[in-house]
Order: sequence, then C-alpha cells, then structure tokens
Amino acid sequence: MKPSKLSLKRRPGRTDPVREAEDKLAVAEKKIKKLERELANRNDEIDLLKKAERFFQRKK
Repeated sequence: MKPSKLSLKRRPGRTDPVREAEDKLAVAEKKIKKLERELANRNDEIDLLKKAERFFQRKK
C-alpha cells in the first residue's frame, strides 16, 4: 500500500517568508497613511482653535 498523502486542500499552508513580509509591510503602510491623515486633521483643528481663541480674546 502507498503511504497516504494529504490532499492539497488538507495540507497546511506553506508560508512564503517574502510574501508574508510584503503583506505585513502593506498593512503597516496603510496604518501609517491613516495616522498621517489623523495627524493632519488634528493639526488643522488645533490651528482653528488657536484662531478662535485669539478672536474671542479681542472681543472681551
């Protein structure tokens, strides 16, 4: 009898280290872009609040 081999569907996935690193890099790049957008929004909000503060100080 032949030794039974697992079918391709049942074999554990072979991970390619290069592919895995590229996937992690892509995820990290997406996260960086998201954080950069959030930082830009935060800086815009801070600038707006500073302008409002100066405006209301003049009104008093």
